[in-house]
Amino acid sequence: MSVKFLSGSKCVFMLFLAALSLFALPVSLSQAAEPAEEAPRVHAVVDIGHQFSFYGDGRFHTQYLPGQPRATCWGALYNFDYSNANLLVLLGCESKLKYLPKDFRTMVQFMRDGGGVVLLGWASSKPQNELAQKFGVTFKKGAKKPFKAVSDEITDEIEGRGDWFEIRNPAIWEVLIADAQGRAVLARRNVGKGTLLVGARGLAGSRPDAKDNINASWWTPLLEKTSAGKPVDPKKPFRSIGLGNLEYTEKLGNIKLHYSEYLRPYAKAMADIYQRVNPQIEERMGVPLSDGMASEIGLLATGGGGFSSGRMLGLAVFWGGFPDREDSMIEFITHESVHSWVLPFPEIWNEPIATYVGDLVMVDMGYPEEGMRRINRTIDRAKKIDPTMKKYDIRGKSITGEDLEGGQANAMHWGKTFWIFEQMRKENPDVVADYFKAKRELAKPGEIEKYDANNTVAIMSVAMGRDMFGWFHEHGFDVSRDKSEIKIELESAK
Repeated sequence: MSVKFLSGSKCVFMLFLAALSLFALPVSLSQAAEPAEEAPRVHAVVDIGHQFSFYGDGRFHTQYLPGQPRATCWGALYNFDYSNANLLVLLGCESKLKYLPKDFRTMVQFMRDGGGVVLLGWASSKPQNELAQKFGVTFKKGAKKPFKAVSDEITDEIEGRGDWFEIRNPAIWEVLIADAQGRAVLARRNVGKGTLLVGARGLAGSRPDAKDNINASWWTPLLEKTSAGKPVDPKKPFRSIGLGNLEYTEKLGNIKLHYSEYLRPYAKAMADIYQRVNPQIEERMGVPLSDGMASEIGLLATGGGGFSSGRMLGLAVFWGGFPDREDSMIEFITHESVHSWVLPFPEIWNEPIATYVGDLVMVDMGYPEEGMRRINRTIDRAKKIDPTMKKYDIRGKSITGEDLEGGQANAMHWGKTFWIFEQMRKENPDVVADYFKAKRELAKPGEIEKYDANNTVAIMSVAMGRDMFGWFHEHGFDVSRDKSEIKIELESAK
């Protein structure tokens, strides 16, 4: 056996490394043994029963409570099960609605039990201000920037805007953020074992794409602290009150109508107009709804939008000044319904075709001047960009030049869609119905992979009774019969 000895300097160095590793080992083991600190558990409920918004439906959670369970209340606040919730977020209330006495009592009891309530408001919101006044504050217009932190909990820059509020009994409130004149824009107080946090609405995000997560660095820990008085159990149920589980459900023929206690005064008017509009939509579309499509309607507390998920339509009760006027509501109901009608394949002109059919239904239901005015106005916006209607497709893509972007691309998307169908209607007044009849017959799942521009033009060719590929190519579309999965045998366009 041979043994090798290290030289003096090498030996000293190796002994040093060995000793260093011995000192380092306990530290490493000690660090590894420390359990990771868990984030506080927040079970937040966002109220969208008083004011629906896509932001309230999940985006607030995305911005300020990432990774936490989420729930929304589409119905009455007093009917929600708060047993496993510890935060209630009130983002707004439609001007024609209000918080009921039962809502107020529910909030107070929730806070007495340790829960937190976040009330965001502004001076011009009467119902939000009336609720704030019950808790001892009144929103006033014109907060002056810059906003400044009054509490050590607000550590980063304060973004946003909003109104200030007057506090009736300052002794029981802690101001967290003030405007340039020292007036409160965010403050809190204790209610029982819980916390009420009141702030200007503009201190938080509002965009449906959730890209405006302003002040997230201090909102998240502040919400965690606001909810800390009421423990929750992650193993127990924490569920929303959804659009299909509201206080009232009625049958309208084969359709179920869902609405909350807050919207009960408007349900009859909504049911009436839907029952009048629906047959007119079917006549314009040329085909009935597919089985199960738009079989349920949920009323939304908003004047600003709705949705179609296929089976469920969410309809904005106050759209276009309804119930005082109905022309815009006709367009709106048709728009959301058409999104279900066109399935299983959405259209390449999905949004504009839905509104276009809505304007035609307005014409059919006694508003011909207004319906055509909206159609022509939409077309004119696109014609200002391209009077020939030959430079771009409906996405603003150019075969030969630069593509459109932003507002111009959007104007072209809508205006050119309307223009195309108006051109077709000059030759075939029933082109919309004929188009959707042909689509229902020929565009079937399993037989085509996607419903793109090539397949769309093939279906339009069937509706028009002649090959339309040449016409669409002349008007800016990069389409070809060879690329279409739907094969047609029709006379070529002259």
